[in-house]
Amino acid sequence: MNDERSQILERLQAQADELLGQTPTLFAYGIADPGEFPALRDVHLAAYMEPGLPPESYFHVEIRLETLLEEALAVPAAGARILNGAPLTFQGAVLTAGRAIYSRDEGSRIAFEERVRREYFDLKEMLALHGQPMREEAVTVRTEEIASRLHALEGYLARIRALGDLSSPDPIKEVAGRYALQSAITSCLAVCLHLASALKLRPPRDFIDIPEVLAEIGLLEGDVARELARLIGIRNQLVHDPAEGDPTLFEGLPGHLASLDRFAHAVRERLQK
Repeated sequence: MNDERSQILERLQAQADELLGQTPTLFAYGIADPGEFPALRDVHLAAYMEPGLPPESYFHVEIRLETLLEEALAVPAAGARILNGAPLTFQGAVLTAGRAIYSRDEGSRIAFEERVRREYFDLKEMLALHGQPMREEAVTVRTEEIASRLHALEGYLARIRALGDLSSPDPIKEVAGRYALQSAITSCLAVCLHLASALKLRPPRDFIDIPEVLAEIGLLEGDVARELARLIGIRNQLVHDPAEGDPTLFEGLPGHLASLDRFAHAVRERLQK
């Protein structure tokens, strides 16, 4: 750990109530050691603002926070970042490398950390499994892997359709249907991550941004990408908040399955070109 940054963090924590109490900060984290996260190298403070603060004011609040750090703590070139609306990868990096130094709403802080850690570790694991860069000469291997993922997707869709009417109060069928739908959408995610890595596209901000990454280069049509993003939101709820499941989930099931069919068709069509 950098001794100078560690000392800055100690001073910041000691004066956090006085400094941050005069800002719309809800809770904040100090960064002493950015570790493996390059995005944190110039960041000393990451703060979450009151929900009612308009996003267009974030830049000005960051400047104000940096000025406070420079004037009160004599921190040269202090770096402050707003967590609201930041990419999931950045939020996860802050929670991994940072230390909570200020909070005037513990309920909100705890809820934020629980959500970000669940989603961040989920995304990190998916990237590790399916986001490894591929060699240019491995085109056939990529195609075979994508075909395998699409085959798995079609298998999950077949299982859902074989369950029949899932709107009836049958808990066993409901659990089986939820698992198969979650797995089908995860198969789509694996395909998208594989393609994005193989084509060296920009890193996604979070899971829901992944279809947009492919749409930006025309690999997915805009409407297909938007539908898949909506389904990824459903998948995230099934994975991270199963107890808060949407009671209308299966009412829209025919549409969900049609969207997944469209995705599989779109990817196969692209691979054949």
